[in-house]
Amino acid sequence: MSIPDDSDEPMSPDYDPAETEESPDIKPSISALGGSRASSAGVYNVTESGHLYEHPLVPPSRHGAPSSGDGGYLSRLSDDISFRILEHSEPNELVFELIGVDVSLANALRRIMIAEVPTVAIEHVYIWNNSSIIHDEVMAHRIGLIPIGCDPRLFESFGDEEEGEATDKNTIVFSLRAECPASDPDAPPADGTKRVPPGVPKEDSVAGEKEVDQAAGDAAASFRHRGADMPRVQAPGRPYTKHVYSGDMVWMPQGDQAERFPDGIRPVHEDILLAKLRPGQVLELEAHGRKGNGRDHAKYSPVATASYRLMPVVELVTPVYDDLADLLQYYEPGVFDIVTEGGRRRATVANPYACTMSRNFMRSPELAEAVKITRRSDHFIFSVESVGMLNSAAIVIEALQVLRDKCHKVVRLADESLEGADLG
Repeated sequence: MSIPDDSDEPMSPDYDPAETEESPDIKPSISALGGSRASSAGVYNVTESGHLYEHPLVPPSRHGAPSSGDGGYLSRLSDDISFRILEHSEPNELVFELIGVDVSLANALRRIMIAEVPTVAIEHVYIWNNSSIIHDEVMAHRIGLIPIGCDPRLFESFGDEEEGEATDKNTIVFSLRAECPASDPDAPPADGTKRVPPGVPKEDSVAGEKEVDQAAGDAAASFRHRGADMPRVQAPGRPYTKHVYSGDMVWMPQGDQAERFPDGIRPVHEDILLAKLRPGQVLELEAHGRKGNGRDHAKYSPVATASYRLMPVVELVTPVYDDLADLLQYYEPGVFDIVTEGGRRRATVANPYACTMSRNFMRSPELAEAVKITRRSDHFIFSVESVGMLNSAAIVIEALQVLRDKCHKVVRLADESLEGADLG
């Protein structure tokens, strides 16, 4: 999968301002957002026409004059870098902040999470029989995009050669066989009485459309009994249709995989529709999965989104009182609180994390003069949402390990280059 080139703006293209509304309880002080790093990091000044970057005056290293020629960057990085988890309420969702690093490092971490954290996905599909309306190539592509719920760290890489030997250490196997009978096996009795699916009330339809209610009930019963061979959705007046889902795929353990994976290997989501079969149509295939990464194909990418945004710094240059404070709170919800002071209601900065950089407050000339918003160029708020093959925390850990290995490789190559230059 190709990754688009990064723009000069250190801002993820996947940035979603609504994600900040999930952190209402995070209320650090403004002083905590500055600190000793404020003088060594540039800021983005928010104006009515856009963002203006203000370059910092890089201070001398706190460890004396730099001897490595890096301007003291490595010393400041080792002293200033910090990592903090902001939200992790769900296994597949993680919001964290990375402070004191350059945008190149933050963007490298983001790109590694998208394209270089390995996962397991279906690579080869052997179709023995397919009489459905879906072509073999399309069916193989749909099956390849199904996320597989297994830990890729427990498998070996297949190797660079396409014709490598498949073993139980590097390959998983699924089989799928589905056939649509000539008629609905759960059709109503011949006497004309209607079958009521489990959990569907027997009273008359509120809307007066009993056939629609029956079809909805069939779908609900099918979801509850997905493992059973019963109709998924049966539209009244049409031929019987069987829906084939990812949950119909059967894992076939190879070698000692049954002992290594006692809980089995299943698709992350078992309700992904693969095909619709009409009476007499058959789908029979075998799918082989292997380890890979998003550089080879998007199906290996473990994240649905991996983005970052710069930390907003919100300041009140002049006090804002009464009706103007209410207007400010309306324009920037969640960012400001109102406190009573000397009989007047004054706006205070409460949660800069909730700032979406909307600049709505600039609609009021008084607020445009009273409020100053900047963005820290070395403070990144990451949002990671996993597809489900790995949980979001594991994705971040694996990405950091890949980044570490890359750094070690660069150091090794640099040492070898210097040694070669000395010998020459």
